[in-house]
Amino acid sequence: MARVKYKYDDFMNPLILALKQLGGSGTNEEIDSRVGDIFKIPSEQLDILHNPEKGGISEIEYRLHWTRTYLKKYGVIENSSRGVWSLTPKGSAIETVDQREVVRVV
Repeated sequence: MARVKYKYDDFMNPLILALKQLGGSGTNEEIDSRVGDIFKIPSEQLDILHNPEKGGISEIEYRLHWTRTYLKKYGVIENSSRGVWSLTPKGSAIETVDQREVVRVV
């Protein structure tokens, strides 16, 4: 079985960059697509399902959900409405985060 080679914390800085490129906010789908473009994730990685028996979301989408959760708890993004995320003032003021620091704090 194929395995996804990216961890949720690998996506932290690309997700911040994606939101900046999207004008500060975006839907889950817009963010996921932009992160895929930034990372140049190959289609075979995008096609791996999180739970193949049940179908549904890909493993990349699942990990991006966790990325958003960590960045929200760290205070750089917020969930302005269902499925829509935006940079907080703290998130707008930074270019990158130290992934290990985010994990440690959260």
